[in-house]
Amino acid sequence: MKIFNRLRGGAFVLLVSGIICKFLGAFFRLPLTNLLGVEGIGIFQLVMSLYSCALVLTAGGVSTSLSKLISSARANEHTEKISKYLKQALFISVGVGLVIGLIFLIFGRYIALFQSISSASSYYLFILLLPLGAGLATLRGYFQGHQNMLPTAISQVIEQVFKFVFGLLFAYYFSKFGLAEGVFGAFLGVTISEAIALLYLFIHFAVKKQTKREIFSKEYERIVKKEFRSAVFPLTISASILPIVNAFEGLIIIPRLMRGGLTSTVSTTLYGLQAGVAGALLNFPLIISIAVTTSLLPNISYHISRGDGGKRLIEKGLKTLLYLILPTTFGIVAISKPVFAFMYSDVTASMQDVAFNLMFYGAFSIIFTAIMQFVVMLLQANGEFNYILLITVLGGMAKAVLSFTLSAVSSINIYSVILGNIAMTTIVCLLGLYRLKRIVSFSLPAMQVATLLFGTFLMFVAVYTFVQSSYFSPIINILLGIFIGVIIYVVLTISYLIKLFPNYHAKSAFKKTK
Repeated sequence: MKIFNRLRGGAFVLLVSGIICKFLGAFFRLPLTNLLGVEGIGIFQLVMSLYSCALVLTAGGVSTSLSKLISSARANEHTEKISKYLKQALFISVGVGLVIGLIFLIFGRYIALFQSISSASSYYLFILLLPLGAGLATLRGYFQGHQNMLPTAISQVIEQVFKFVFGLLFAYYFSKFGLAEGVFGAFLGVTISEAIALLYLFIHFAVKKQTKREIFSKEYERIVKKEFRSAVFPLTISASILPIVNAFEGLIIIPRLMRGGLTSTVSTTLYGLQAGVAGALLNFPLIISIAVTTSLLPNISYHISRGDGGKRLIEKGLKTLLYLILPTTFGIVAISKPVFAFMYSDVTASMQDVAFNLMFYGAFSIIFTAIMQFVVMLLQANGEFNYILLITVLGGMAKAVLSFTLSAVSSINIYSVILGNIAMTTIVCLLGLYRLKRIVSFSLPAMQVATLLFGTFLMFVAVYTFVQSSYFSPIINILLGIFIGVIIYVVLTISYLIKLFPNYHAKSAFKKTK
């Protein structure tokens, strides 16, 4: 029960911070899109795809590896290893960040030219952005390994708040000189926000850090370094597959769409709709899976290190994830059309229709992405690093092939990105679940899944129909539609909810009897 309380507490903290960050991110994209236009936000996303890839290469496996290794060290009472793990993480991630940043500093103008971007100034900022991101990821992994999610949550909120302020301020100023320059201003704001968030974590670490100093033999230090690197390198490679594929997409999508008969402006606009407008809303539900998996990983690792597979934790975590992710994803899709009309003045009616279709089909990839994150986390906790790498490579190759070949087909064009996402996440989910079932015996009854699917379907139909009506103003329709959707879903899935928290209902019945 104590572990469940920690799981709920950690997940709740990250969920709240995730909601705040997603709202701030959405509000950042809203004025940024209106400021730069859909074509400008398309340029922003082209640069962002490469930044996300570079950041994962820099520190993608460090945070997760550090969290797992620190949890295992605490479980086995080898706390003297923790400081060595931290030093290794900082040395590797910051060093790699500087090297990759230097590469973008040298070759940025050629990349921008290939992407039909008029200025490479945003890529030059990577020399600062990547080391800062490496420091953030490392310190967050350190605190998560101690099952302390609060510093991570607060630093995420700080980062988003200052990104909102400085990103929009500099984007507004530099957009006077062109769209690419406006994008540079937005990334300059991101750089400042990461520096401030890192400063907060460093101060928090310095205050909480124990002054006790350990002395180790060279052989012991060598063993600790080997343990860290054997965990971090496979995780970094596997975590890099999706960002690498997305970066590949960011590089080739505009030339491939143009090959299918579209102009450069239309191609960039479509990519802006998919990644910037629809993606900004559609990625919102993933905060649920991130919160559940991030808070669950240290607990699962702790149990495994003590010889307990954590079967109950896995089942409860998966059921909670599905219960929340299904209605959230399709609920957002249901209200998306009036939301687009209200939030984005630059998006025409035809663009809204395209964005809705992108969101509807993309919702399936979001569901599979959430399950994929959960499954990969469990495989990480069980030390299946090489298998994670294998299935991620297979999924990434499928996505890259589909995105490349179908994007030049005029009748498919930008939808190739979504088809590639669905293919990749499905492959990783199925192969991951197959392996996981051979390691840990857990179950999810088919009738419970059917209950969730039925409730989600009826909720979607009801909300979509209501928000398209003209009963009230668009804002009132959206708010009432959300309320109606919540009521319908909770009523239709009440039996699932009772089974999810049986102890709570048993205690309530006991109190009433008493």
